[in-house]
Amino acid sequence: ASTAGGWPAVLAVAAATFSVVTAEMLPVGLLTPIGHTLRVSDGAAGLTLTATGLVAALAAPVVPLTARRADRRLVLAGLLVLLAAANLLAAWAPVFGVLLLARVLVGLGMGGVWAVAASLAVRLVPARSVAPATAAVFSGIAVASVVGVPAGTLVGELAGWRAAFALMAAVSLAVAAALALLLPPLPADGRARPRELAALLRAPRLRTGLLVVLLLVAGHFAAYTYVRPVLEELSGIGAGLLSVLLL
Repeated sequence: ASTAGGWPAVLAVAAATFSVVTAEMLPVGLLTPIGHTLRVSDGAAGLTLTATGLVAALAAPVVPLTARRADRRLVLAGLLVLLAAANLLAAWAPVFGVLLLARVLVGLGMGGVWAVAASLAVRLVPARSVAPATAAVFSGIAVASVVGVPAGTLVGELAGWRAAFALMAAVSLAVAAALALLLPPLPADGRARPRELAALLRAPRLRTGLLVVLLLVAGHFAAYTYVRPVLEELSGIGAGLLSVLLL
């Protein structure tokens, strides 16, 4: 396997994970204005996160199977272009159904990026640097949570929630270009097969781990999705303070 690309390539992959997680969670800070504009309740607006998460969970095992022979650099760059298109569609969405479709496309991109990006560090840096490089790739989650969501909320307050999605589309396109330029060719180093996935799921420890992760993530998003309406209705805070609290 190639170890070309080095740390610039690792940082490009980290930017990809940052982009998909920020896009995933962007509605958290924009839920109330989205509901007001598209005339749906906060509960219905929360489906913009539910749909994304469910589709991502289904896409993550499917993408490696369908793209098993494709160059991973092209797959990642293509998924970020898809993410950009999805966010542009969300920014334009005239009705709630169109926004939900856009969020389904975000889920496809997100699941695919995680399935491909999570194991790339070992192919980009020497063996001694694999651990910190893998940590850097996964740091996109933390940066998206701590910086991406509050920044999107701030943009939404200053220029409207549609502008936040449009900005996310621009960021995704920039990351797609960085991936295409900085990653070396990464031909598939193995052919994933459905029976191999089924064999993994028969492992008791893996099933337990997946169940724990499912409960953790479901519990987190059940509360986090509605943090804006809760803070506004129960605490009476103004929208201007929301991005600070999220940060």
